[in-house]
Amino acid sequence: MLFENIFIIRGGFWGEEYDFKVLFAVVAVVICVFDWKWKKRKDYLWVFITGFIFWSSVELLLQVIGIRDMPNRYLFGIEIPFYLSIPLQGLSEGTTVGVVGLFITDLYLDKTTRKHSVWFFAVIVVLLNLIMFSHGIYTPNVGGEVPSRRDMFSIMQLILIVLVAPAIYWLVETDQQSRKRGIYLFFVMFLLGLLWYIAYFLSGQRWIEIGIKNPDGTYSNLQRAPVLLEVLLLIYGAAIEIALAYMPFLAIPYLLRLIKANKEEYKEIS
Repeated sequence: MLFENIFIIRGGFWGEEYDFKVLFAVVAVVICVFDWKWKKRKDYLWVFITGFIFWSSVELLLQVIGIRDMPNRYLFGIEIPFYLSIPLQGLSEGTTVGVVGLFITDLYLDKTTRKHSVWFFAVIVVLLNLIMFSHGIYTPNVGGEVPSRRDMFSIMQLILIVLVAPAIYWLVETDQQSRKRGIYLFFVMFLLGLLWYIAYFLSGQRWIEIGIKNPDGTYSNLQRAPVLLEVLLLIYGAAIEIALAYMPFLAIPYLLRLIKANKEEYKEIS
């Protein structure tokens, strides 16, 4: 195992069907418009745009340099090209999580809407489970052809440190209330990511494999990882590859002064 790679797998429909990804993107747009009308601010617009550019770029990098293999992509049953799948992934797998997470965070931080944040969080979790189990429970195709196979500890992990540096800098240097908003967002996205991974795992569409990726792009000695290792790596994925990796969505607009702390709004924050 010392010289083997660790791969995180997307099995089942989520790895290659993009229908629900479009729905996720629509949800993010609706939240952005709702908050703009309600709070008269553009915070969510900037998070949406930053998240889209940021995560589309990450997905493009992952697939171009061969860290993630995704052979098939379908939208409403029609195979779509690589150049269309990347922005859809950027919207659904990046932007939507950041926008939904921030919406839950802001509802929770405001003591007048805190109870609504709990209900909204619960609704999102239920919908995620309904989506993940909508096609039934899959039998993991360990070592076989799958919609996506990604090396978890490739050079991308080093790149990730550089990518999240602006978020870490912002959390250290920003004002107290903005820092509180960022920290709560981290934990909300972690919980969303972890519950998403649990549904993913239980529906037979997410698992961890250990093996070797050969220079020609083929794989050797692929086998499923022990359960304890799978659990630890799924927690790691939710904390580092979702919650931490998505923090720049909020941090960068703050650093560019596109988002500013609203002192009047914080009067209601406990």
